[in-house]
Amino acid sequence: MEGKVLEKLLINRINHHMYKHNLLTDRLFAFTPQSVTNAAMEAKKFIQPVLENRGLVIMTSLDVKGAFDAAWWPSILQALKDLGCPRNLYNLIKGFFSQRTAVMFTNSVSIKRRITKGCPQGSCCRPGFWNLLYNILLKLELTSN
Repeated sequence: MEGKVLEKLLINRINHHMYKHNLLTDRLFAFTPQSVTNAAMEAKKFIQPVLENRGLVIMTSLDVKGAFDAAWWPSILQALKDLGCPRNLYNLIKGFFSQRTAVMFTNSVSIKRRITKGCPQGSCCRPGFWNLLYNILLKLELTSN
């Protein structure tokens, strides 16, 4: 129980830092306040003028399979550094990722492995870590080609 409380406090402080300093790109809609409404309004703003001119609009939706399981911890930590995350929060996250293990039980055998990536199953930090990783990608400027 204490772990969940700490996780919630931790991700709330990170999110507070991100919003207070306007560090999230406006292209990021996942796991943000009013995300569905904002995404729909942004799509409408893009589509409406094209349709009024009888143009064609093609949209693509992306669902990254296993994204939470593949979240690479060094990238999350680097994102926190790049965004000027307070040192105490950074160190807590670094500790959160250190020496994690997964155990698999089958019949009379148990296998324990050290893990180095992925967001812990059921963790309330998962969406916040996702946003840290994809914020970087969504800030990239794309060429018209």
